[in-house]
Amino acid sequence: MKKIRTVQTAVFEEKKLKVCAYVRVSTDQAEQKNSFSAQMEHYTAYIKNNPAWNFAGIYADQALSGKNAAKRPEFMRMVKDAENKKFDFIITKSISRFARNTADCLETVRKLKTIGISVQFEKESINTLNAESELMLSILSSVAEEELGSISQNMRWAYQRRFKNGISKINTTRFLGYDKGKNGSMIINEEQATIVRRIFKDYLSGLGISKIAQGLEVDGIRNISGNVKWAISAIRDIIKNEKYVGDMLLQKTITKDFKKKRNKGEVPMYYVKDSHPAIVSREDFEKTQELMVERAESKGNVEGNREKYLNRYAFTSTIECGHCGKSYKRHIDNCGNVAESVCWVCSAYIIGRKISCNVGRIKEETIKGLFVRVFNRLKTERVKLLGDYRVELEREKFTEIDQERIAKLDEEIEKLIKQERSLFSIEEKGTDHKAEHGKLVVRLIQLQTERVTWIAKLATQDTRIARTIELEAILESQGGKLLEFNEDLYTAIIEKIVIKERTTLEFHLKNGLRFEEHYTLKRGRDLF
Repeated sequence: MKKIRTVQTAVFEEKKLKVCAYVRVSTDQAEQKNSFSAQMEHYTAYIKNNPAWNFAGIYADQALSGKNAAKRPEFMRMVKDAENKKFDFIITKSISRFARNTADCLETVRKLKTIGISVQFEKESINTLNAESELMLSILSSVAEEELGSISQNMRWAYQRRFKNGISKINTTRFLGYDKGKNGSMIINEEQATIVRRIFKDYLSGLGISKIAQGLEVDGIRNISGNVKWAISAIRDIIKNEKYVGDMLLQKTITKDFKKKRNKGEVPMYYVKDSHPAIVSREDFEKTQELMVERAESKGNVEGNREKYLNRYAFTSTIECGHCGKSYKRHIDNCGNVAESVCWVCSAYIIGRKISCNVGRIKEETIKGLFVRVFNRLKTERVKLLGDYRVELEREKFTEIDQERIAKLDEEIEKLIKQERSLFSIEEKGTDHKAEHGKLVVRLIQLQTERVTWIAKLATQDTRIARTIELEAILESQGGKLLEFNEDLYTAIIEKIVIKERTTLEFHLKNGLRFEEHYTLKRGRDLF
């Protein structure tokens, strides 16, 4: 009799693809941040809802340019993870989101292709593993690269055309004295115009800018932001602004290398006279401008050298109060007397005209003497102090930050991805976990943002090492010990001085080193 045996055949399930997504937004504006979150949510759901895919995470660069891949840390991490076979497939919105540099785009795609990883560009419907994708990708990525430059050029041309015709749009929401009328015209806001006229009147009567600001604050008059506190720079800008006499100077600023800067003759400026109603008379405005020039010249300021005037003293903007955080300002004690002396005082005391900060004034000669002491200590002990510091920076760069912190973040991100996969498996069985998914997505964004921040911090280590090398060169070039204060040396090596107590100063060097110095307070000349 025949014997029949049933053979059980194994059922092999098709292996699921590990799929990730790459997203990027290029500005910090609110609408772009919303777009960023929307893309993260879209791709998370899109990948998880495909039964043939496993979710392998999202790589997201926020508020960064697409012109150069090296400036996008998440993009670079994605390429590294691809080499380690952490996924099989990448989805991205478009070529312009992936890269606006043809060379970067093609180089990355080819690199991924050699290790069997494809990129799907949704907008262009291109899958890079297809045979015909190379030529199409090259053409479209070139278009994307030119797109930004073309848009920028068209905008500049449009602005130039409007400027030549004397047409300009003014944002009156941040401009004291005017509102926007019909057809974008400027109309006087009488309530705000009263403040503008007061500022011009006070200046012509002999009051300085800081006194004008104090007067407005005492009277509780609010600035354009609705605050009672008036910045000296804001008062100065109002006095100098030709719009208050009814004129407009167009194209004061230009955009170069994606940064806004003052137009110093790179492109033409256009002056439009009587373009809108004036708040102050032309006579008062011209007198004000003349008076500003006279006062500036009397203090040593010259045209075209305003920055030097604002920082005409070695310690200007470099001394900080360790108690209230405000800057120290130069002050002359016993002005005009034989006992006249220069000191530096916390601005909280000067502005408030009362002891609102309990750290007293410090003599300028004392600060100079302490700097000489710091410099000579560096000079004498430079091999030990700077050599050990460089070794410490190198160790911190490659051990503490690069390996430990970023590795920990990568580990947390991996855990979140695994949690999402587990939740997805449960959801396939009919259980709803949308709320938990939402929390995971939010946490994932936080970790990715933190990772970008730490990579940026890593970059600062290189700066500190470079600054240390510069400092070593400065010390080497200095023949012997420093006998008196040298402003150039101070500017070259000191970032700031923090006044921790009246007799305790902490010198912050530009390479990150700090030295705490003490002195003894004494009438006439301090001991240090």
